[in-house]
Amino acid sequence: MTSAPTPGPAVPAVLFDAADTLIELVPAIPELLSTAWLGEAGAPDAAAVRQALWAIGSEGNRPDDEPDPGRRLAAWSRFCREALRRAGGSASAEAADRAARHILDPARYRAYPDAVPCLRALRAAGHQLALVSNFDRWLRDVLDGTGLSGLFDTVVISSEVGLEKPEPEIFALACERLGRPPRECVFAGDSVVIDVEGAQQAGLHPVLLDRYARFPDFTGPRVTTLDGFAALAARVPIPAGRTAR
Repeated sequence: MTSAPTPGPAVPAVLFDAADTLIELVPAIPELLSTAWLGEAGAPDAAAVRQALWAIGSEGNRPDDEPDPGRRLAAWSRFCREALRRAGGSASAEAADRAARHILDPARYRAYPDAVPCLRALRAAGHQLALVSNFDRWLRDVLDGTGLSGLFDTVVISSEVGLEKPEPEIFALACERLGRPPRECVFAGDSVVIDVEGAQQAGLHPVLLDRYARFPDFTGPRVTTLDGFAALAARVPIPAGRTAR
């Protein structure tokens, strides 16, 4: 009598952040609001804009999701104008409106060159994949335009589910949709607080993707590219007695 084959080792599910992890706005907002892009109506330089954006973000003042396109444009125009003002620019309404239209155009986004190869390698190795993002509903248009839409088993967007990172509930929801407990899931994102600490609190295995070397002193799992990430994810141990799916 032939015995049944022994199943291979379980592989974790892999969850990703979206912006600055898999996709990027071109040019990015700091460059978008700089003198080089907006001309005389812009801020002094991209570094000043970057500092202004960090300050605004820490105050929780990024635009909320607006289903109505007109209100969405108005909200992002106000956001850009405030960033210009704080960065020492002219806070021109025309410049802010121009930048906001660029930000809201899905065609202005692209997938990082390593994103699609990484996702395909993970799928080929048997990993389930999810996207978990603090973003507006039009992220789905961005995913369509960048060729990422069909590569995930589930997509969880904060504006659609009423939860946002670093709340552990949004990570738990993504894991639930995959049918996996958090201990069987890896999360990769570009923010220490929102992605790494949020995922860790939810019980996932976080990895910081630090593409722009913003966190050189970070001591946890950290990569600067997704090249080779599939091999790294495969080495994450799954505890014994894992939940069948």
